[in-house]
Amino acid sequence: MVPKISVILPTYNVEAYISETLSSLFNQPVPLFEVIVLNDGCTDGTLEVIREHFGNRHELRIVSQDNQGVGEARHHGLSVATGEYVFFCDPDDVIDPGLFAEFAARYEADPSLELFYFSKRSFTEGSNGRSFNRRKTAASREGWFDSGGALLQDLILSEKYHAAMWQYVFRKSVCDRFKVQLQGRAHEDHAFSMCIYLHSQRTYATSADYYFYRERTGSLTQSQKTLSYVMGSYEAYRNALAELKKHVRTLDMGSAVALKFIERNVSALINKCVKQQVKLPHGLTMQTWQDAHDCRVGLHLRLPVLLPHALYLIRRARALLKR
Repeated sequence: MVPKISVILPTYNVEAYISETLSSLFNQPVPLFEVIVLNDGCTDGTLEVIREHFGNRHELRIVSQDNQGVGEARHHGLSVATGEYVFFCDPDDVIDPGLFAEFAARYEADPSLELFYFSKRSFTEGSNGRSFNRRKTAASREGWFDSGGALLQDLILSEKYHAAMWQYVFRKSVCDRFKVQLQGRAHEDHAFSMCIYLHSQRTYATSADYYFYRERTGSLTQSQKTLSYVMGSYEAYRNALAELKKHVRTLDMGSAVALKFIERNVSALINKCVKQQVKLPHGLTMQTWQDAHDCRVGLHLRLPVLLPHALYLIRRARALLKR
């Protein structure tokens, strides 16, 4: 029993990597229903590589648009996908052959499956070949969860949660339960992923490393972060938190989940501001207190939640002393 799976690849100027990515998809033992390459205005030889090596694949669909960024590309891809399930993939990464085989097995065991989560590893390439990092994103337990929210709770409390859209396969109809918003060139996945977890029902999480993320110079996540990028990350956090607030009372440990989510994100924001030598967003302390109150967190002696501005000053002073 293999359901129809739509793979969506937002693509922009990756001619050196796209062949390996597509090969890792087309060489899966489980057939894919369609692989949609969303050409976001490529100006290099990416499309030529695709047509030369994979032009005869019946699963391949190339959809083009003017360059608008990964958010709009993903949104466009989602709108034209016709499969029952969707998997977003970045065009320079590598997929393990076991991904869709296990997904199909879990689907066969329970066709009501709506969310399939897996672990990932990142890698770099050098003169001595590829170097892989250790796994950091597996859930604390492998197996079935009654809902995506239950898995989300596990991931956040164990500090394994990441918003990456390529770390799960989901039933497309889940998107009918919330307003899909995918915009911009960075951070577009935060609110979307939060909604997918919170609105999914039957869920399975495997500890297997099925996705291999390529860290490379020049990619968006590895490039220098500007002020607008840092502030954009704060806005993305606020959008994701707004979705979590709507469901925090439905989670078994909702207040603890909210506390951990707020603490980690505010702490990460402080680090970004210190590194880029920019000020914290105006009113961050008061807003964080309000968020904690909204989520019934209460007062906790954790500096990112209690005194984020003071923590910023401490970390900035340490950074200055190191220079």
